[in-house]
Formats: sequence, structure tokens, C-alpha cells
Amino acid sequence: MTWWTLSFYLLVLLAAGSVFSVKKDAYPDRGALFDRQGWSIWIGIFAATLLKSVSAIVLWSPWSFRNQPAIVPIYFLAEISVFVGVLLFYRLITGQPFTLLGFSSERLGIRLLFAMRWIIGVFFVLYCVFYIFLLFQSVEVSQAWLMRLYRNRDLVTALMHFFEKMWGLPSVVIPILFMVVLRPFAEEIVFRGLLYGPIRRKSDPIMAALISSFLFTLADGSIASPHLLTGVLSAYLYERTESLFPGMILHGLLNLGSVVYYFGGKNVISVVVRKTEAGWMTLLLAALFVGVVILYRVLRKKGYGWGGTVSIS
Repeated sequence: MTWWTLSFYLLVLLAAGSVFSVKKDAYPDRGALFDRQGWSIWIGIFAATLLKSVSAIVLWSPWSFRNQPAIVPIYFLAEISVFVGVLLFYRLITGQPFTLLGFSSERLGIRLLFAMRWIIGVFFVLYCVFYIFLLFQSVEVSQAWLMRLYRNRDLVTALMHFFEKMWGLPSVVIPILFMVVLRPFAEEIVFRGLLYGPIRRKSDPIMAALISSFLFTLADGSIASPHLLTGVLSAYLYERTESLFPGMILHGLLNLGSVVYYFGGKNVISVVVRKTEAGWMTLLLAALFVGVVILYRVLRKKGYGWGGTVSIS
């Protein structure tokens, strides 16, 4: 995220906070988890500002880690501190349990199974489209597209390359945990947990999903990223399951793709290799999707479900 994109992002956050803080509640109270999230939108705005400003200051300062490797530990420490700070800030300001954000374990298994149908289904469609594209496009066009896709994962690959160069291959587990676990955890708390509910009360679930996802996309620093669509899906799963875990899983799996790219070496831009991988992944995901759908329906018929609101106690 460059300085001008950060400035634009902060202006949009300020505008969203100003509009929805003065707007009256519009969506009827149906007793859902989000109707019990009584905090102001400004808590989420502050957390979103802090989350991206700290990383932008560290990464896009004159001491960029590409030239000064010592910045990497500072970057990790800064982001982890923000992760912890957001949670402490929530508890301090609201005094409410974390379950109200969407961390209840009640009937979590069936709720996650519901979400996994969508998550696996989305990845199946993506791999299917990817395979068809590589199958019918010329080698030159496919090669250029794979190169562009690889370059878009610059931050993740740069972090992993730094750790491998400095401390050896086993050390890359640190950036993997950071990108696949910690970052999805923090960003889902902010953009779904803290922002979705207040916006939803002032508009409706569809508008809340679109706005929170748009803010999430701006935070990534690129409108061309897939975060708008994945953010909408995360918001939908959050609405239906009243849990942040499905969005964290989806977010983590998407970031895991960058890790796979790193370990792929030269094969990541090989049209033949990627086409073969995409074909097998499409078949595997299709089988998983059918299995999860069948299991979910069997459990529903046996009475497993979450018809009422999820407890926050």
C-alpha cells in the first residue's frame, strides 16, 4: 500500500464512519448476533485505521525491508502488537465477551460444515475456470498471465525468501503462520467482526457485506485484488453462521495459495505443469464438495442445526 492509496483508504474510512454514525437504525431487530453488537462503527474504523497504518509506515518507509532486512522483525512485531491491541481495545471499550464478535463454540461443527460447502465450492469454480483458461488459450497468453499472477504475490514471496536466506528453509514457517493464520485472524475481526454489525444495523445485510468488503479491498491496496468477492462471501458466511471462523478459513486458504506459489519454483509459470495441477485439483475439489454436501444433509436430517440464535454466554 503506497502513501496515496493509504490516504485514500483513510478518507473512505472517515466518510463511512461519518455517514453511518449519524444514520438511524434501518434494519429490523430479529435477535441475531449482529443486533446484539451494540458498539459504534467508530471502534471498527479506528481498528481498521490502526491495522493498515502501522504496516504501511513500516513497509513503505525509507527503510523498506528489501534494502534493510532488519525491518522484517520490526514489521512482524508491529503487526502482532496491532493484533493484540485490537482485541484489548475491543474489550476495553465495549466490555463485552469475544463470543459477541463471532467466537462462540456452540454448534460450531455444523456451522463450519455449512460454510465449507461454500468455501470448497468457490475453490472448485476457481480451479475449473483456471483449467479451462489454460486449456483453450495459447501458450504465450497463458505464460504471460501466469507471470503476472506470480508477480502479484510479491510481499508474501519476499518475506519467505528473506527468512529462508537468513535462517534456512525451516524458518519460513514463521511467515507462513503470519500470513495464513495471524493476518486472517486480525483482518476478519476488524472488517467483519467490528465493522459489519454496525453497518448492518444502519442499512441491511447486503449493503453491509458490500461496504465492509470494499473497505477490505482498499486495505489490501489494490482494487484489482479478489478481496471484494471473497469479502462478500465471508460476510455472507458470517451472517448465516454467526461465526468469524468460516471467513478466517477462507482468508487463510487464499493466502496459502501464495505459499504454494513460493515452493513451486519454476513450475509456477510452467503452463503444462499448472494445467495438470489445475485439472487434478478440480477433480479433488469436486469430490470433496459432493462429500461435504452429503454429510451436511445427513446431519441436518438427524436434527443437527442451529435454528435459533447462537448463545454468547
